[in-house]
Amino acid sequence: MDNDFKVGIVDYTLYTPEKTITAEELSPLVSIPAEVLREKMGINKKHVGGKDDQPGIMALKCCNDLLKKTGFNPMDIDMILYAGESYAEYVCWTVGVMIQERIGAKKAYAWDLSFRCAGLPLGLKIAREMMYADKGLKNVLVCGGNNNCQLVDYKDRFQSFMFNMAPGAFATILRRDYDRNLLLETGIITDSSFCNDVIGSTGGSLQPLTQDLVKEMAEDPEKTRRWNLLTLPDPEGMKKRLAEASLPDFTGTVELACKRSGIKTSDIDFIGIVHIGNRAHFAVLDALGIAKEKTVFLWDDGHCGHADPLISLDYGIKEGKVKDGDLVALVGAGTGYVFGCTIVRWGK
Repeated sequence: MDNDFKVGIVDYTLYTPEKTITAEELSPLVSIPAEVLREKMGINKKHVGGKDDQPGIMALKCCNDLLKKTGFNPMDIDMILYAGESYAEYVCWTVGVMIQERIGAKKAYAWDLSFRCAGLPLGLKIAREMMYADKGLKNVLVCGGNNNCQLVDYKDRFQSFMFNMAPGAFATILRRDYDRNLLLETGIITDSSFCNDVIGSTGGSLQPLTQDLVKEMAEDPEKTRRWNLLTLPDPEGMKKRLAEASLPDFTGTVELACKRSGIKTSDIDFIGIVHIGNRAHFAVLDALGIAKEKTVFLWDDGHCGHADPLISLDYGIKEGKVKDGDLVALVGAGTGYVFGCTIVRWGK
């Protein structure tokens, strides 16, 4: 890519519901002691959504807040990339096009990208590379929302790694030839050995709702309860394989992003990572040789999906951990399993 080509983050906004649930309140719902939720899973508390805290609605709120915050004219937006969750308000629906309509970005075109909770780094990568290829793209809105917490089965102990999930959304405006918050390179890893380990097996094209199934659910409330929930076809096998692959996949995506950006992992000044267990989070930092002081762990937020790395960055800026010129790593990961890291030179 041309060395003179620059894309910077003009600004960003975040949304998480005000209501939260503490570890003590969550404990009886998931049959896990509060001290385990805190000490091993990194959940002091997490956000809890209401009826309106759905992916498209939350992403739209972020976009409206961002336009108001920046004074940006929506007619100057050339493309809208919804890099949020495909589990949204409706089936077979393009969230980005709805956002385009609601914010009045009549000159833009919009589309959706699906990459689970690694959607932020991949969205930033694709937007930047499209702007390089298409000189007509000067201002791009990248946004996303996630409410996959609705899919988690609290009664399934094997799904405990998803008990941290919470609603959240983000929006950010990227601008060509902008000299602040420069996007550098991105590393992406997809570990296909996990491709069918976390699935919503009902409601898709293979298992649509039928009258016979309705009759079965009428006779078995448990089938009704589980209709909209995720399933793990091989929970024991996934747990074993994930224990072996998770750390190298996390570190690998950061190392790849750094290599492509022409820096070393030791050059990273701040790293914002998608919410995982606190022990795993700091194990990633140790493996990369990054000091614990160069991150903010989301003890009081839970896993808000695609927004996590930006939420961590936001805390880092407010706490004075991120300064002008710092190299920031934004790290996402999601079931599938997919991993991504984008390097940003923050500030001037």
